[in-house]
Amino acid sequence: MKKIIFLFFVPLLLWGAAYDATLLQIGAKIFPKVALMEKGTQERIQSTVNFMIVAPPTNKESARLLSEMIQRQYGGLLSDYSLTFSIISMREALEIKNTHGFILLMEAEDSMLPLLLEHAHRNKILTFCFDPALLQKGADVSLYIGRSVKPYINLTTLKQVPFTFEYGFLKLSQPY
Repeated sequence: MKKIIFLFFVPLLLWGAAYDATLLQIGAKIFPKVALMEKGTQERIQSTVNFMIVAPPTNKESARLLSEMIQRQYGGLLSDYSLTFSIISMREALEIKNTHGFILLMEAEDSMLPLLLEHAHRNKILTFCFDPALLQKGADVSLYIGRSVKPYINLTTLKQVPFTFEYGFLKLSQPY
């Protein structure tokens, strides 16, 4: 009996979603809109807003789910622009320079995180996450979920990178 239970749970541990579906749904609604609220990002958009979901193999299912949620939410259109999403590995992300945002579905302890954040900031790519520990390590925007949902913004990073958000967004956000 123990073997049957063990065999049932192993696939769930290896391939199950590591992120809560409700949290992913909130991120799917908020993150693309936040990109349009940053002045430099908005200026770099030509006809398509490109996002990359950066995930290790253990979070690929969560990345796929998030991508589907964003597609359902926006139907491939964000404001007057096309909206595209790709799921990539951390190594692939280090090669990408022309994208508008990285959504990080990774652990704060990942050894490649500092390289990835440095690469993103050098190339003026916004970084979004669901984990305050990633925000502490240098990601730009996370989510605060309490009585209400608010974006957390990393003020230290905003000063270093010079991302310039609209005043209304800054007023709604929770500084970190």
